[in-house]
Amino acid sequence: MSWLTEPDEEWDTDPDAYRKEPKSRLKVVALVLAGWLVVSALVLIGLLAFGGRHGSTSAIRAPEQGRQSSSASPSPSRTASLPSGWVQRASDDKTDCAAHSYGRVQTFFTKTPCSSVHRRLATTNPHGRTVVVATSVVTFDTAAQAATYRSLVTSDGTGNVSDLLREGVGYPGAPAELPAAAFASRQSGNRVLVAEAGYATGTSDADDSTLKAVATQGVDAP
Repeated sequence: MSWLTEPDEEWDTDPDAYRKEPKSRLKVVALVLAGWLVVSALVLIGLLAFGGRHGSTSAIRAPEQGRQSSSASPSPSRTASLPSGWVQRASDDKTDCAAHSYGRVQTFFTKTPCSSVHRRLATTNPHGRTVVVATSVVTFDTAAQAATYRSLVTSDGTGNVSDLLREGVGYPGAPAELPAAAFASRQSGNRVLVAEAGYATGTSDADDSTLKAVATQGVDAP
């Protein structure tokens, strides 16, 4: 019979067809992979470019931070808040006033802690004679506490905040301790400013007009 001896056209297929279909799929897969590689390369380039810009910014800022650190060093410097002709020798900031005071003032601080105290050591040369000035600015939570402290610290024999010389902080040519000195104080809201001034060499008198003027300048400074 003819249907057994002659192949039907519907069943006559290309003998290489099974090879062509896998090759077509391989081409599609290859194109997808190539596209993925291109996209990945672009993303990687973008990340590297962003990282480079960020790194260069950090490198520019580093020297600025170094300058800020060096300006805070305790070396002698002229300070804008000081009266004209004064030279700052040392300064610090503390929060434990009781640990940096003596006498009845220290006892007061144990019961009424301060918020902070800024201490400074400076020199000036009125009339050609060097004067050492020790100042402190004590800050309290309230103005009432500040008023109580000022009343105490201005009384004779009640102690004070320790000046930096008393705690061993000096400078080249500094006296071993603050000489008998003129005293001045002022309250500004919840802050109390105190200044003591004495000659670096020779004798000092608390009633010396020059020393009294210097002490008053110390509490009038910002």
